[in-house]
Order: sequence, then structure tokens, then C-alpha cells
Amino acid sequence: MNHSSNKVHQRPRRILSIIAGNTIQGAGMGLGCVFLWLSTYPNGVSIRVAAMIAGYLLIYFSSHSLTHFVIGRSGGIKFTHYSVGGSAHPSTYPPIIRQIFEHLPFFAVHADPGSLRAAAAIPTALMLGSGILGTALFSSLASLFAYRAQIPGSTGLLIFNLIWQASSLIAETRKGGDLGKAARAIRKG
Repeated sequence: MNHSSNKVHQRPRRILSIIAGNTIQGAGMGLGCVFLWLSTYPNGVSIRVAAMIAGYLLIYFSSHSLTHFVIGRSGGIKFTHYSVGGSAHPSTYPPIIRQIFEHLPFFAVHADPGSLRAAAAIPTALMLGSGILGTALFSSLASLFAYRAQIPGSTGLLIFNLIWQASSLIAETRKGGDLGKAARAIRKG
């Protein structure tokens, strides 16, 4: 979620309409599920592992902003567009990962400022916190599916996911993070 008053401005690589952004991310979620499903077929180990990782990554990259949008719209918040660029919080990552995450294709959905100001505290807080919670939920479900399907390497993916999502949730409680913004929205309300 891009909330411009609380972040360092970084030039997005591409601006997309709401329809285009939702279509791409919805397709990413669907394709991620297809790859996870394909990873359960008795192919070679390398094909199964590659399909599992591809499915997990598609779900990881497609769920955050889409969840912001779905929860925000259900709470009456309007959005103007999506942007695609690096992480909104690169400083929260360790040095090597920081350089990678500055260049990955993260989607950011942009709320209409007037709509956001007019929204009640609870819908605003739910919309702000939903992105990281959606990412944690959908990524964890993907890794749990792979583990339950006994895909080679899935135990490592599950452990990695649990550590990654826990650290992401902690990072997002900071001042500029989505959970920190959600808590401030509730306090202001």
C-alpha cells in the first residue's frame, strides 16, 4: 500500500490502471495455484521443486496489494491506480536482500486521498493492515500445501516462509510499516 506521506518517494517503473493491476495480480495468484498443483504430479524432482518455488513466488508477489484493494474497496475506500517498482521499505531488509528488493516487481495500490480521509478508522485500519496479513496468509497456505503434498524441498520452504513472514510482520509494525499505519489509524479514530 502506498501512503505517500509516510515513505521516501521512489520512482515506480510502471503505472497501471486498477483493472490492469487487479487482472495481473489475480492471474498471478491463479497461476501460482496452478504451479503448486503441478508440483504434486510425479515428474522429476527438479521440475516439482521448480513448480513449487514458482507457485510460491507468484502468490507471494501477487497477494499484497491485491489484498489491500479488496479489503479497502469492501470498506468503501476508492483507489486511483497501481504502480510497479521496488519495495516501499528497502531499509528494513539486510544489505544483500535490500539491493534485490529495491528492484523486484512489487505492486503498490494508491488510495484516492479524499476517499481515504473520508473513510472511518476501522475500514482504514483494515485496509492498511490487510496487505501484509494477506501476504503472510496466502504465502503460508502455499508453503503448507506444498508441505502436505510432500513436494521435495517443501520442509525447507515451510521453515523459510515461517521465518520470513514472522520477520515481515514484525517489520511492518514499525512507524512506516502497514501494521504501524493501521494502529495509528485506529488511535486517531
